[in-house]
Amino acid sequence: MFRGLARRPRYVNDAPRTLRELSKLVSHRFHGDALRIWTGRTAAEVKATFREIHGVGSQIANLAVLLLEYRYGVRFSDLDHRAMDIKADLHTCRVLYRLGVAVDESEGSAIAAARRLHPSYPGELDGPLVTIGRTWCHPGRPDCDACPLAKVCAYAGA
Repeated sequence: MFRGLARRPRYVNDAPRTLRELSKLVSHRFHGDALRIWTGRTAAEVKATFREIHGVGSQIANLAVLLLEYRYGVRFSDLDHRAMDIKADLHTCRVLYRLGVAVDESEGSAIAAARRLHPSYPGELDGPLVTIGRTWCHPGRPDCDACPLAKVCAYAGA
């Protein structure tokens, strides 16, 4: 099933196990109601729940909480936006490095750069950085002319 998707998961061999574990979690612990994963719970509890699933580390768990908040309006009483980092993946690391705000393409450098750029909520930069990385800032041949950040990008010659 996963191999036939137009956009396959990066770890296509792990995806079935991740989906199975998530399904079991929803079915057994939350009695078939996925909303119960986050309803009436703290961000810390939700992140800990997601971390129990195969393939979900701290960055994915943070991202899940950010998506719940951003896309679905879920609010968590304990969520400190200043402590919510980007998911430092190949896209975010590459874009921040090429922009000239990260010293290299490492995870630590990308997270530090995002914290400097948006100290009140670094994780909010994740979505736009991934979009830029997937759409224009490709690894081999970036489309700098079409990129909305070209005027401020070190790689594009700004």
